[in-house]
Amino acid sequence: MSGGNEVSVQADITSIPGAALDTVSFTQGLLRAVSADNVNHNAVIQVQAIGACFQCNGPWAAKVPDLLSRTSCVRLERLSSWIGWEKNDVPAFMSRTAGGRSAALLCCALGSLYSSGQCGMALFDIGRDILPLEQQTSSPIQLGDVCMVLESKLGCLGFGNHFGLQVTRLRQCFWDAGLEIPGDLADKPTETDMHAFLIKFRAALLEESLILHYSGTRSSGTFLSLVLAICPEDVLVEVNGGIIMRGCRDNVIFSISSSPNSQAEIQLETKLNPHTADLHKRHIIVESQHEFNRQLNFSFNGMLSSQLDIAFAMAGANPRVSPKLVVANFIASMAMSFEGKDFYRENSSDFFRAQMLPAQGFRTALGPMYRTIIRDRLEKVLCRPADVLQDPATEHRALKNTISAALPFSHCICGICATGDPWNDEKHPKANTIAGKKWKICPVNTLWSTVGYVMHVALLTLFVEASPNSSMRLQPGLFIHRFGDIYCRLLRRDVYQGQFMVDTIHGDILKFLGRWGTILSEAHERQEEEPPIICSSSSTSTIYPSTLAYPTLSNPWVIQYDLVEGRLHHASDCYDFIICAMPGKKEIKNTARSKAKSSIKQGTITQSGLGEHSSLLMTLRPAIIQGRRALVLRCLIRQVNGTINVNFLDIHLGFMSLTPADGCEHNLSTPLVVSDSAYLVKATSVMEPVPAGKYEIGMTLTHRNKESQFLCCAPDITQLYQGDCCMLCAIIQAKREGYKVVIGGLPSAYHVINDGMAYRNAD
Repeated sequence: MSGGNEVSVQADITSIPGAALDTVSFTQGLLRAVSADNVNHNAVIQVQAIGACFQCNGPWAAKVPDLLSRTSCVRLERLSSWIGWEKNDVPAFMSRTAGGRSAALLCCALGSLYSSGQCGMALFDIGRDILPLEQQTSSPIQLGDVCMVLESKLGCLGFGNHFGLQVTRLRQCFWDAGLEIPGDLADKPTETDMHAFLIKFRAALLEESLILHYSGTRSSGTFLSLVLAICPEDVLVEVNGGIIMRGCRDNVIFSISSSPNSQAEIQLETKLNPHTADLHKRHIIVESQHEFNRQLNFSFNGMLSSQLDIAFAMAGANPRVSPKLVVANFIASMAMSFEGKDFYRENSSDFFRAQMLPAQGFRTALGPMYRTIIRDRLEKVLCRPADVLQDPATEHRALKNTISAALPFSHCICGICATGDPWNDEKHPKANTIAGKKWKICPVNTLWSTVGYVMHVALLTLFVEASPNSSMRLQPGLFIHRFGDIYCRLLRRDVYQGQFMVDTIHGDILKFLGRWGTILSEAHERQEEEPPIICSSSSTSTIYPSTLAYPTLSNPWVIQYDLVEGRLHHASDCYDFIICAMPGKKEIKNTARSKAKSSIKQGTITQSGLGEHSSLLMTLRPAIIQGRRALVLRCLIRQVNGTINVNFLDIHLGFMSLTPADGCEHNLSTPLVVSDSAYLVKATSVMEPVPAGKYEIGMTLTHRNKESQFLCCAPDITQLYQGDCCMLCAIIQAKREGYKVVIGGLPSAYHVINDGMAYRNAD
């Protein structure tokens, strides 16, 4: 083409309408987002349209853009996997528009109160009422998926913590006024009532002439928390006639005061002015669900503090002594003073002892700085314990006295708690009886059960190191009422305490983020056997033992679980669990190591690396097991020409129960002359660390390799770590105290004295 017929390419491009370019950019961003989170693109657009019908302001609204678009990442290099948030996902797409940001806040609140199916139906009903027909393009399931994706990424805001703060403020107002505290402030509204509230809430925000007026107490804490999360500048809150909070505008008014029937009214009112003569009122009697809302998403920081606030608000109790402090004092006192033997009965078998915490209990498990760790981690989730602590029994009595003073037994409606010991499991009725149903809803039993559960979670969090934005939903399970009795029996040491076995502790920590059997209970008549789980991931966070990323044993060691924000990714998909073997005893048995029939070193045994491995290979493969998306971890240990497949969870559980040997004054490199020893000793290796003979003691020759020392750990076997002790003294202690294996290791980098302080040894 030549002359006047030439066409400017640049001119053609610039002549394209800007709206068309915006549409292309919008479509590309949407396709990337739905591809990252595997949700329906029409549902994303519909949720964004619903959000555009609301407005958001306040502190949370200011944080939302950055939180929605963040892309944090923690890599598990050995496993070629990563934990975090994908770039350009659905939340990041929503952060671009005001409607998307408002929708994200709305979904954050709804997702913390209801299940995915309930959220989807709520959004479906809202869209049906406020959106044009052509924008109603998605099913409740599709909308629920989008809602939970948004709620997951905003879980770090901690709606549960926010909820606990608001109900505590309301409860304190009644307490200060000398009035009886209503027990329904924290009730969860039904989906129908929440739908009606949101429709009126939306109308009050859009129309200056309309006011949403709430009066009563029932579910007031829930509704108030939702509104304050979305638009605190539009709220006025009155409690018993006094204003406790006022924003820039009075579009939503809460008039909270107790009434005999404890009903609540939600009215959409029109302001009277010279230009409007009509007053439109609609009254709704709000019913509620008076039980702890298991959908609440808590930020890890302050998690248990908020749950106690909610529990005491639901019981209508306001203690004179802080329940957070007495719980923290009891857990700290127990963790600092209890030894391993305090967690089981006297004269227990070596097999049972091998499944418990080390001989020094938490003092070994949490390392030389255990006092600092205990105080700091309790402060993060609950409350910093007092500087001076009494013995566990005294702190436990103070805890029980605090609860009974806050909610006297005269409030008992079941007749069982009034006996004076609501934690006594032997007095609890069967759940399916008339007495059991009455006992289940008794406010005294409910409060004591929740405090017992908080005690147990507080103990477990001593092992958890959490990233700043991590969050979770607390799932107490079916037997929440048993935890209080477990600790009562622990103090008496009168029964078998399986709750404090290392495999139970490990399982309970992973259940912070989800239970393997949750889906199975809905889909099957009986629950299938659970596989060995090493990592658990929810829609908001992932938790795993630090040994999964760094499988080594440093002396002294610390048992730690890392709670990281974000989902577990492998390749382009997300997964719920990492398991170490397929379900079934046969699969687990295939990864068991054989026992050593002969010694790898005859005669004199010296410190060496003869029993170390040559390489460790860890791989992952995806699988769908019993309806759950899981990654199967294969752990291969090689030594020269031999290879074995081991269960990584077995190694980790053995590590959790490992006890360091007592220090001695001898030269640590002194050889062990087997012929002169009065004990049957075998030199063993990583491949077979446990000797076959019943009365034999294994000494692993792994003194130079920290990874080999960790891989020698085995479950159900009592093991001693040599460390600051010569081989002969370690063998003598092993024989005296019933240890089957001594793991050859390096001396400690610290010296711990009786006051619990740790000092680094000189090189």
